[in-house]
Amino acid sequence: LLFAQQGAKQSKVNAATLDAFEAEVRKEIQEQKMAGAAYLIYHQGKVQRMKAFGDADKASHKSMETNSLFRLASMTKPIASLALLLLQEDGLINMNDRLDTYLPAFANPKVVVNQDTLLGTPILQTEAAKHPIVLRHLLTHQAGFVSQWGGTLGGLYLGTYPDVNAHDLTHFSNQLAKLPLSHEPGEGWIYGPSINVVGRVVEVVSGIPFQDFVQQRILDPLGMQSTKFFLKEEDAGRLTSLYAPDGKDGLRLVDPGNESSIKITGSKVYYSGSGGLISSLEDYLTFCVMILNDGKHQGKQIAKPETIALMKTDQVPLNINAHYTDEGGQLAEGFTFGYQIVRKETSKTLKRKGTISWSGATGPIFFIDPKEELIGIYQFQTQPHSQVGTRKSFADWMIKAVQTK
Repeated sequence: LLFAQQGAKQSKVNAATLDAFEAEVRKEIQEQKMAGAAYLIYHQGKVQRMKAFGDADKASHKSMETNSLFRLASMTKPIASLALLLLQEDGLINMNDRLDTYLPAFANPKVVVNQDTLLGTPILQTEAAKHPIVLRHLLTHQAGFVSQWGGTLGGLYLGTYPDVNAHDLTHFSNQLAKLPLSHEPGEGWIYGPSINVVGRVVEVVSGIPFQDFVQQRILDPLGMQSTKFFLKEEDAGRLTSLYAPDGKDGLRLVDPGNESSIKITGSKVYYSGSGGLISSLEDYLTFCVMILNDGKHQGKQIAKPETIALMKTDQVPLNINAHYTDEGGQLAEGFTFGYQIVRKETSKTLKRKGTISWSGATGPIFFIDPKEELIGIYQFQTQPHSQVGTRKSFADWMIKAVQTK
């Protein structure tokens, strides 16, 4: 009865549908597409099923558990987005404020207007941006920052940050400010590094380190004790190993789930709002349920309902498709202050209009359907993860389990 709420509706999920999904998960583990996985489905007030499969670490045969710790990667972004929104709630900023008000390095952005190469060297022609970058552009990925995940300037981004973990958010933001923009601020959508800039704005406005603000205003009030930017040695037993496909239908180790993990031994200077947190299924559910319940957690208001409403409402102009792969002209996906949102239902997914979701490059994925009071979270640790079919179909399985109850 974890997370059960008083007066919760009597939900019934279809056990056979969940069993069929789990059979697919076991098959993909057997085929070495991933080492192990865990998931939960929460519906109308309580967790209906939560299970773990396979190994958290293959070499030691450490079992995946439902309380295993996994690298959130970009599933960090909604938490970091809320941090900035809390400063607006405090009356200290406004989402329409110019970014250079807080970070002067972004005062005179240049936009790429022509791209060419000469003997293999990229040549960029730029001109001054017509509009300033404003804070809302950061949360909706509309600033136009160069990105390793979208646009045509990935090489420029990667060349700027040869070891992103070696420096703090001040360095990250200052370096990014030197680069040209891929498009005019507010006139396109490229999934990129702007939530790290959010972290730096939080530091400048609050006067405390980003990680401390997140801890004090979000993680502590929610009791999210398993959610951290870095781990101590005593956490190693719960940490999952990160794998990559080895090119021979198997997996190779990228970062071990033990005391040698970079999350324990690495330099603890880069507190990334874009992708730095580690968490568990239950902890991440706590955050999702708070969002579902309009900012309320166990009778306490973590954020005002109007703040959370901004995280559930499309903030991107309707002529812009906020989709990672763009899907030319579909315009079916928008972006809130923190999440992708379904604008219109399509045959590609069973997700209903208003469903918010995101995922992480290291594997994990989740969605929240506010109308149905349905949350699904699926975790595994393989990067890249395109070979894991259950990741693509996860939301549909969970929605089917509710529709066929």
